[in-house]
Amino acid sequence: MELEWDVAIVGAGMGGAALGYSLAKAGHRVLFIEKGLSRFSPDVEDDPDTFDQEARLKNGRWPQQISGMVDARPVRFFPALGCGVGGSTLLYAAALERFSPSDFDIIDSQGEPAWPIRYESLDPYYRIAERLLQVRGSQDPLEPPAELTEPPPMTACDQHFFQSTRSNGMHPYRVHTACRYVDGCDQCGGIVCHKACKQDARSAFIEPALATGNAMILDRCVVERVEADEKAVSALSCRKDGETLSVAAKLYVLAAGALSTPLLLLNSANGFWPKGLANSSDLVGRNLMFHISDFFAVWPRGRTRVSEPGKSIGLRDFYEHQGSRFGVIQSTGLTATTSNVLHFLRSVIDRRGWHWFKPLMPFMRAPAMIAALIFGKATIFASIMEDLPYPENRVRPNVQEPGAIYFEYTVHKELRERIQAFRRLYRRAFERHKLVVLNSDVNLNYGHPCGTCRFGTDPATAVLDANNRTHDLQNLYVVDASFFPTSGGVNPSLTIAANALRVGTHIAAELTAIKSGPKADAISASARCPTSCS
Repeated sequence: MELEWDVAIVGAGMGGAALGYSLAKAGHRVLFIEKGLSRFSPDVEDDPDTFDQEARLKNGRWPQQISGMVDARPVRFFPALGCGVGGSTLLYAAALERFSPSDFDIIDSQGEPAWPIRYESLDPYYRIAERLLQVRGSQDPLEPPAELTEPPPMTACDQHFFQSTRSNGMHPYRVHTACRYVDGCDQCGGIVCHKACKQDARSAFIEPALATGNAMILDRCVVERVEADEKAVSALSCRKDGETLSVAAKLYVLAAGALSTPLLLLNSANGFWPKGLANSSDLVGRNLMFHISDFFAVWPRGRTRVSEPGKSIGLRDFYEHQGSRFGVIQSTGLTATTSNVLHFLRSVIDRRGWHWFKPLMPFMRAPAMIAALIFGKATIFASIMEDLPYPENRVRPNVQEPGAIYFEYTVHKELRERIQAFRRLYRRAFERHKLVVLNSDVNLNYGHPCGTCRFGTDPATAVLDANNRTHDLQNLYVVDASFFPTSGGVNPSLTIAANALRVGTHIAAELTAIKSGPKADAISASARCPTSCS
């Protein structure tokens, strides 16, 4: 750590990985600082509900529970977030869909465009990301073309539902998934059956970045503070294996996720930044958005008996409908097995804060088996519905658990109304099918947080500028989902990657200018490693 890096990136998930790849390929020295592991242990049992932090880390899972208040009700649970080199792509289902052009036309509460960039400026980077992530699928007839590879054949189950929704007037397409397609695998029909098939941020971006010789990973390292004066960041204060160290670079990038990045900025408050680093707008941590996801069972028509569904079908017919913003419908590749029902029950109990019910969980296997028998061969579909930004929905420090993730979220009336409207709409897609929604009320998708350091042109209403640099600090960037001004109605991963590649082009040019320009010595001196560096 005695070296001064060109860029220090906090977090090796989709955003940090894609940015680091772009910069390393351009010849710049990149350090990835990752809280989790760089290597994982497939022989360790992967229990998503275990409290064993080491076991969780060895499977790429977030090690601690997070807590919060939802409608003033306390909740505490393990989030569906990854931790390790690859971030949440270690766990994701690998659905990589573009935002719609209409997302970039949204007008904010001030009457200005919510997005400071246009769809057209992101399109070439979407294409690069789709190639590198080996996205397979078919063109969505309702959206602009994407850079796709031919998908594997559909299963009989998916063919049945594909034709059925089309006969109901919908426009189904083969959902876009990052799948390397392993020869000889009999489960790759669009389902992304195991980690060997799935293309993630590690394989698409981190490994090629390391292969350049310009990048390095510092794993099991927690960044505790970002040190800065009124103009620039000077160092990252870290803890690794119980020891403190300081990391210096010309430029700094936060990509720890939309829950952890704002928390790090707020916990880095100092005399220059009493409300938190880069927080003159008081928007760091605010405008937290999650998607809302329904899971629903759909039975085949008539006497048709189908099984072995894949993650193959996507529908965007109601992405935006009659002035309201909804989202996508996708097949999940799941059926209502006993294990799936049990996991769903556990997640409901955690998310609703029903702590009194947990002692009864060991006795839930029998009801879960009965539910699985009742649902039989039903296929599980999921919806992803857009969430809207509200300043009171936020991430903030918790004095009782310093460093732990804590959030506050209010479910607004308009959200409940849109959920009910979306349910009526997607029943139309499966008209003449038996359909049962498996969750009730509002099912927040805690695996898709975004919006907590939004970008925009006005420093009073945005934390970041159009190139994802903080308005307040000249050498600090954010490239995870924190930058989203709106959440869209699809999985955020592809947009995170495409935007990080776009920002990488800008930062690469800035670094070249720094290294060759007259201000190189001054900037280098301001970012030089302090005496505590080890």
